[in-house]
Amino acid sequence: MNKIQMIEKLYDSFSVEDMGALEKICHEDISWHQCPGFPGGGVHRGIQSVLDNVYEANRKRWKSFSFSKHTIFEGMDNVVVEGTYDVESHNGKKTHAQTVHVFKIKDDKVQSFWQYTDTQVLWSCLS
Repeated sequence: MNKIQMIEKLYDSFSVEDMGALEKICHEDISWHQCPGFPGGGVHRGIQSVLDNVYEANRKRWKSFSFSKHTIFEGMDNVVVEGTYDVESHNGKKTHAQTVHVFKIKDDKVQSFWQYTDTQVLWSCLS
């Protein structure tokens, strides 16, 4: 599996909480960096922490939350994904936020994730 295929599989595995696949793809102590200004942002370590504090938290925070990939490319030990978050808050507001995800891969495992996104539009949607 090449690096891009690995990241595609990562997105798919997180969406269905496939722990077996995630354990094969991710370093056990993966470091997941969400923008500090992102709702619920911060650094999460380990697969279960990412599932609980990112994926499950977003399910509770938003009426709907999805990520659409626009471009994906690799360079050296990184895979970069450009895309858009499409969200709807529980108050009925909807918005789109451009984002970039950067994955660091080492020894055929995802070591870290870094998120860069327009957090202001997300907070505006929540208010």
